[in-house]
Amino acid sequence: MQSLAEALSVERRLLDELSEVVRRQRVAVATDDMDVLSDCVFATHRMLVTLREARSHRQSISALIGLPGGADAGTDALERALGGRMTPAIRAARDGLHEAARTLAREVAASRKRHPSS
Repeated sequence: MQSLAEALSVERRLLDELSEVVRRQRVAVATDDMDVLSDCVFATHRMLVTLREARSHRQSISALIGLPGGADAGTDALERALGGRMTPAIRAARDGLHEAARTLAREVAASRKRHPSS
């Protein structure tokens, strides 16, 4: 169970870092800083690959601990799927991941509003 909480926390940290990259990218576009923009594009690509690997790792852990749906089980269903095995650490990590995803969605939306051609 601790491995699942850690996997969720890793995904949250990656989403937090990606949110920061999106913010830096927005500033780089606004200031026409092509060097920073190039760095942000590279960082985004690298982080998306890492995020995909982290998600795959979490899904493997979910399958190993016998969650219904295994690798396809989403984080929204963790409480129901784990039942009495749900720990405060998993709950906090899941909630942190959800908050990081909402923050990233807001950052992406702000970038799109500022630069509709993106």
